[in-house]
Amino acid sequence: MPAQDLEALFERTHVFPQSGRTLIVGSRLYKYRKDRRTLYKDAIGVDMIGGPGVDRVLDLEAFLPSDLGMFSHIECFSVLEHSRQPWILAANLERLLHIGSTFHVEVPFIWRVHSYPSDYWRFTAEAVRLLFPNIKWHKIVYAHERLIDEGKVPMVLVEEHKYFARTEVYGFGERV
Repeated sequence: MPAQDLEALFERTHVFPQSGRTLIVGSRLYKYRKDRRTLYKDAIGVDMIGGPGVDRVLDLEAFLPSDLGMFSHIECFSVLEHSRQPWILAANLERLLHIGSTFHVEVPFIWRVHSYPSDYWRFTAEAVRLLFPNIKWHKIVYAHERLIDEGKVPMVLVEEHKYFARTEVYGFGERV
């Protein structure tokens, strides 16, 4: 199943965002990327690089501006791998959530290097849990051709050589 279909399946099955103010982290629109701000009545898009889809240019690894406020839901798709210090970014995202607010993350586990502007990390499901200790996870899965429970990442056989194909980690939970 194509990646965009897996993402849609995960969202339909496991993602139930808290209504209210929504933060889209890494909102800059690139080729083939839809503007997720349009899915919410009250959404703000932030990115480190200005451009289409970006309401505010912010470094969320730095001190959070007081006028940013709090959120009922945060989405963070394909961002953590570009963070120099993802543990600081994760802590700041948790700080921006009210207790009971929801959080939806998608990160690569196995994927090619892709610079926006740099690419530093890959994450297991366990790493996502570790980065966000104040999130009660409703579901974390690996996504590769289908949604796969933690710890069961398939290998692919191509011309008698095994390798791990592109696989991402999807997670949804709430701030406790």
